[in-house]
Amino acid sequence: MVVAIAATLFGLGVFGRAGRTASNDALPTVRARNETLVESTVAIGVVRSQVGAEVKVGSRLSGVVVKLRVNVGDTVQRGDVLARVDDAQWRARVASLDAESASAAAELDYARADLWRMEHVPAFSVAQVDNARRNLRVREAALGQVRARLEEARIQLGYTIITAPISGTVASVSTYEGETVAADFTAPTFVTILDQARLEVQAFVDEHDIGKVHVGQPVSLRVDAFAGRSFEGRVRTIYPKAQLVNNVVNYVVIVDIESRGGLQLRPEMTAHVDFILERRADVVAVPPAALLRDSGRSFVVVPAGRDWVQREVDTGLSTLSATEIRSGLRAGEFVLADPVAWRKRKQEAM
Repeated sequence: MVVAIAATLFGLGVFGRAGRTASNDALPTVRARNETLVESTVAIGVVRSQVGAEVKVGSRLSGVVVKLRVNVGDTVQRGDVLARVDDAQWRARVASLDAESASAAAELDYARADLWRMEHVPAFSVAQVDNARRNLRVREAALGQVRARLEEARIQLGYTIITAPISGTVASVSTYEGETVAADFTAPTFVTILDQARLEVQAFVDEHDIGKVHVGQPVSLRVDAFAGRSFEGRVRTIYPKAQLVNNVVNYVVIVDIESRGGLQLRPEMTAHVDFILERRADVVAVPPAALLRDSGRSFVVVPAGRDWVQREVDTGLSTLSATEIRSGLRAGEFVLADPVAWRKRKQEAM
């Protein structure tokens, strides 16, 4: 539903209701004034975490959790150690492969020296030299394989230390010290980290208003948790596919939060999004009640000597408090505040 508002409140003090005139039962009047009119729509939305702002951190290895360093509500920085898994098995594997690598390197050095000797001593046959060259290549390949396994073991050893991939707040902890985790099929979740600085609002806009909503449009946001406070946002994207809820067509509009005004927002808070659909600055305006409508045309009733006459006007943007007059009336002119009542009296008098 479109909610139309005016930038200034129109009424008795704003439009300048004049005193009663001496003619025609002293009917009350209002003065047309230059005002700024704003049409907006209010959509209900939900505060959500942006994609990548909520991360579930787990272990790539199976083992016993020997240390868990965080609790719910703790603030962590990217790279901080969150937990440690028992690494005895992987330290032993690294040590074994390190020794195997040293042995393979020694074998390679011997094969290289042996080939040099055969190439520089005429007593060795061509076949013996070729065999030494083949042995050297085999030793080089063996050393490469051992070093690759050693590097893999060191990487696996590094996986025993679980660090924070992003900065944020610990939202949940699902593993505890002494617990055995199994990572055979899926990585078990240790903690969930939420970056509360990366939030957005998912608003649901009615199909009647979506045509006036566009990317980059500024909006005003309110949440139920902070009544009377507002902050700024901007439309980032509009989902092309509609959502049908109780036979009502809505479109999802994603709004980036630009300024929070010092408010501590949290995911799943209900948000009210005010979209500025249209703004008209410095236009002549009168209260909607001052207009008569007949056969698709609009009229105001203006003084003519000691009598009143209808004058046709061209109207524009209309809000709950004021209607724009494009032509037919100038700022400062008086019009009847209730022309409908005047018309009824006139008809009764005939």
